[in-house]
Amino acid sequence: MSPSVLHVNDAASTARRLIGEAARRGRHWDFLPKAAPAQDWSGPLGQARKAAIGASWVLRLKLAARRHDIVHVHSASTVAHSRIGAPRYVLHCHGTDVRTAQYQPRWTATIRRALTEAEAVFFSTPDLAEHVLGHRSDAIYLPVPIPMAGIPAWAPAGGRPRVVFASRWGPDKGGQAQLDLAAALVAAVGDDGEVVGVDWGPQAADAAARGVVLVPRTDPERYLELLRTATVVVGQSAGILASSELEAMAAGAPLVVPVPLPLYADSPPPVLGGDPDAAVAAVLRVLGDPGAHDPAAVRSWVAATHDVTGAYDVVAKVYEGVLADRR
Repeated sequence: MSPSVLHVNDAASTARRLIGEAARRGRHWDFLPKAAPAQDWSGPLGQARKAAIGASWVLRLKLAARRHDIVHVHSASTVAHSRIGAPRYVLHCHGTDVRTAQYQPRWTATIRRALTEAEAVFFSTPDLAEHVLGHRSDAIYLPVPIPMAGIPAWAPAGGRPRVVFASRWGPDKGGQAQLDLAAALVAAVGDDGEVVGVDWGPQAADAAARGVVLVPRTDPERYLELLRTATVVVGQSAGILASSELEAMAAGAPLVVPVPLPLYADSPPPVLGGDPDAAVAAVLRVLGDPGAHDPAAVRSWVAATHDVTGAYDVVAKVYEGVLADRR
């Protein structure tokens, strides 16, 4: 009999996708979102409200954890609160929790304790290995799962060609390099198309100042529609492929990146560019002849390396190992 599982929090839609794959296989996994969206808790009333919401959430988690064999927590920072209600947990690291927060003095001990006390640890992008393996040598790289069967095909929208930046605007996504590329693309594309990005991240206003047309942040389905109807998609400048880039590729869209991707040397992705000048040139080539792009090759790579079906198999096997270790 397969274990019952509770996923706590979500990041890059990973929990949602694993739960969906479980349902497709006839298994019911549950989900508990984080206590509340990020917001200003300042002042006595704000702190009191935060405490009340947090206490209620911990109680809900404690009751739910008793009904499940495995509690799978997404983001090491979540464990600061979730361990109160669920002291046994599998941890999934997604990025800023171990790449950034871990090195902030107020978070260091909390994040590392979350890593060392977890029954098992996953991390979602290859760059996180250096931040995780020193504390958990048994941690498992689980590539961001993509539900290939549910992603519609690349179909550039009519009208002016559209260059879409896939990621939010911030230092963790390449920061200044991303902004410099945006400015270069706005100048290179000119009136022959538009350069678009999501109004999301601490440097979004800087992107707009460089001529990027910002669209509101929206739900995952509409965001995917933005990516799959782009003429060409531009990936982040941080040297990895995150969920946004992978979703665009899963649709078959051409993806241009402005940096090398050495962390994927074992299975090089079919992306264009590789440095800022090459990225600009690649975007202009695609805009000039979108029909020359081969979407099947791009989709094939994502299916072979990131399909949610394979991720589910890995996770389910780890759960079985965790339960065996408890006996």
